[in-house]
Amino acid sequence: MDLKVLQDISNLTKKYNAQLLPVIKDKKFEDIKKVYDLGFREFGENRLGQLLDHKIKLEKAVFHFIAPLQSRKIEEVMDNCFSIHTLSRKKEALIINENYSNQKIFVQINIDNDPNKNGIKIEEVDIFFSMFENLSFFPVGIMCIPSLKDDPKISFSNMQKINQNIKNNYKNYKGELSMGMSQDYEIALDYGATIVRIGSKIFS
Repeated sequence: MDLKVLQDISNLTKKYNAQLLPVIKDKKFEDIKKVYDLGFREFGENRLGQLLDHKIKLEKAVFHFIAPLQSRKIEEVMDNCFSIHTLSRKKEALIINENYSNQKIFVQINIDNDPNKNGIKIEEVDIFFSMFENLSFFPVGIMCIPSLKDDPKISFSNMQKINQNIKNNYKNYKGELSMGMSQDYEIALDYGATIVRIGSKIFS
């Protein structure tokens, strides 16, 4: 891994008042430890088993769960995570509601209507968010994984507009935007990303 690349990305995100979230799925622990030793304490994880192992080894770290949710594992994910980025079904929301203890929850939007991606459809956003008025938590933001075949500028611009609409409709919505990965994080920052999830660019 190239620590200079990590530092450059970190400096860029700070200029945008955004957060760099290192994604550590399947990465060598020695490399993860280098990032940890530089002062990073929040990490994105896709696999619950690896997350539990890293939680033991990285005493002060906290974790963002960024993989699709499985209903039967949500309680365990919440017990071990600071944040969940992939809420996309009412059933998941109800389980989170039963186990909620101040985690940061993001709703995943299928911004390109890609059948291979999880997330709620754009036209479902209003009805989906209205559900939270009757629950004990309200999402802090929205998240997306753009389709590789579509223009990320269009995807991120649409996310920015959706985010603003939600902010206009719900006063307790914080308006965080989890979007942008190794191949498109600079574009995402230009469209208001508050968290960029970077894996391969850091650990290559």
